[in-house]
Amino acid sequence: MNPQLQKQIGIGALAGIVLAGLVYFLLGGKRSDLEGVRADVKNLQDQVDKGKLLKASYEKLKEEVAKQDKRIEQLIKIMPSETDYGEIPYRIKKIADDAGIDQVSFSLKPERKDTYYTEKPVEFEFRVGFHSFGQFASLVSGYDKIINISNIEFTRKSDNRSVYPASVKCIVSAFIYNPEPPPVNPEPKPAAPAPKAAAKED
Repeated sequence: MNPQLQKQIGIGALAGIVLAGLVYFLLGGKRSDLEGVRADVKNLQDQVDKGKLLKASYEKLKEEVAKQDKRIEQLIKIMPSETDYGEIPYRIKKIADDAGIDQVSFSLKPERKDTYYTEKPVEFEFRVGFHSFGQFASLVSGYDKIINISNIEFTRKSDNRSVYPASVKCIVSAFIYNPEPPPVNPEPKPAAPAPKAAAKED
């Protein structure tokens, strides 16, 4: 190979190396900046993905809350009012007559308040047949408002010739919707007037 050509190739290679080193040196800071930008982009993408998940969860939760609100509204509609509670003894008497049992007495019991409702129990005593009381309980379950039978106590009669072979005591409770009113925030006290500056003497 021509020595002159070898010299030119060597000089070109050396110049290329020097140029590559110079470019590497000059762009070193830019590479760091680029890595930082890439990290910021990834972080932003993670935040966007997280936001999308939160939005999807929020939409699902919002839909579920709307469904629950609708169910609660429907439930409130079938909860007895104070007027319904006053009519319970007469309605129960009619149901007892339809079931073929004899209402002996009823008495109001102490109410029990909860956050969203008040339970108002009435104790009844009936003369019954076992089958007829079952029919009575079935008719009560079809009552158009929410009431509940509890504390059922049967006593078998010793007289087998009685029309009613047993007596029963039970509690019929009405659940009246009355949520607690939200607490009233006390009005802020008016600020005390600023003290007057003392008059200067001449």
